[in-house]
Amino acid sequence: MIVCGGENLVDVIEMGDEQQGRVFHAVPGGSPYNCTRALGRLGMPTGYLTPISSDRFGDDLLAGLVADQVRHLGARPDAPTSLAMVTLSDGQPDYRFYRNGTAERMVTPEVLRATMPDQAEAFHIGSLALCTGKDAAAWSDLFIDSAQRGIFTSFDPNIRPLLAEEDARGYRARLDKMASVANLLRLSDEDLAWWRPDQTVLDALAELVALAPNALVVLTQGAEPVLCHWPGGQIEVPLTPVADLVDTVGAGDTLMAALLAGLHRKGALVPKQIATLPGATLHQIIRDASKAAAITCTRTGCNPPYARDVWP
Repeated sequence: MIVCGGENLVDVIEMGDEQQGRVFHAVPGGSPYNCTRALGRLGMPTGYLTPISSDRFGDDLLAGLVADQVRHLGARPDAPTSLAMVTLSDGQPDYRFYRNGTAERMVTPEVLRATMPDQAEAFHIGSLALCTGKDAAAWSDLFIDSAQRGIFTSFDPNIRPLLAEEDARGYRARLDKMASVANLLRLSDEDLAWWRPDQTVLDALAELVALAPNALVVLTQGAEPVLCHWPGGQIEVPLTPVADLVDTVGAGDTLMAALLAGLHRKGALVPKQIATLPGATLHQIIRDASKAAAITCTRTGCNPPYARDVWP
């Protein structure tokens, strides 16, 4: 089983105005939650460790996991669901997060370790869950503990600068510590720019690769080729073109899920296998992950493809 942790929330998106006031659309989401659902659609046995609220929004979040054959491993506390309010100002989206006292943040190191299933093959985490607070420390502790137990460890920082600046020094230190034991690290050039400021992309990437010597590091750069470093070398892989772009919501989460699924399909979701992974095999895994992300970009919102769409 691939086990995922990290925030779940509801994106409350402004859709326009009516005579009675503004109109909003509520969509279940959160980067790790989206990645979890994408893994389920790609045919991976998947578990989701984060608590989900027992409120109506929580029911919607759980229904999404069930529909995609994901097993929810966490609790259903009597606390509200986290919200991401997306309003429009001169046509531009403005994000505000509401996560204080919410269900997805009700985690402790002890409960997480006790909930982690014995059959866990890999553990993936990322995004807002790692920013700040006791819950961020709990997730980081579980990540390091999993690495020490020989579980394949993966994370995608998916940094949100609005929240990252609350405890920038602590956040960067947490990411450094996790990277040093990671087996797979997927990030964007924007993530890298915040994590390693005042450096060129190549200098920052070289520093990160040195910090994570045993990891497969995958850097996306918008429409530019994916840069990939691992103990066996480095390669660049062009992205799959998107013929009919609708939006890019969930594309990075889908790519992350497809990387994990691709490694699993090749029997390489094992820490010691990363160093000996052939370049040609890795190239194919990244091409397939790029294809999965491109499919998501042709759909509204985060609507990841199924295994049959990626590997006919």
